[in-house]
Amino acid sequence: MASPGVVCTTVTPTSSAGSDQVVAGGGEAARRPVAPAVMEERKRKRKESNRLSAQRSRARKQQQLDELAGQVAALRARNGALGLAAREAARRCAAVRAENELLRARSVELAARLDSLTDLAQCLHDAAAASSFAAAPPMMMAGAATAFPTGAVGAAAGFMMPQLPPPLLDATTMGMHCNYYY
Repeated sequence: MASPGVVCTTVTPTSSAGSDQVVAGGGEAARRPVAPAVMEERKRKRKESNRLSAQRSRARKQQQLDELAGQVAALRARNGALGLAAREAARRCAAVRAENELLRARSVELAARLDSLTDLAQCLHDAAAASSFAAAPPMMMAGAATAFPTGAVGAAAGFMMPQLPPPLLDATTMGMHCNYYY
């Protein structure tokens, strides 16, 4: 609330023509025309302000455009590098897969060879066990202890037990079959 002796004045534009309205504290309204030179000065200032604002806006937009262009270039470079890395990873993956296939084939081959060698070893063991009795000469089997004395009596008498050569194993003649393939 204003005190009764104080006058408040407010200036508000009422139209684009530039006329102002002065409102006095007492509620009386009076129109005063504005001088054309003042209106031209206001118009010139407003144009200058708008021109500077538009210039700043264009500068901001250009800066944003430059930043976006920089981001595009950086993203394209990154995309190229990622593409190159992806192609390299795919190449290495294909090489590892090919190597895995070779190793699987080699594993199958080695497993077959192991099975074959195991069969051969079993055949040789079975043949050696079967031939240890079949390869001994009949005189050795019947009276070997009396024909060739061993121990202190045989050595003192000058008799030696003859060394038998290792038996020749022939699995096919002994009725055995081995599945050895190498």
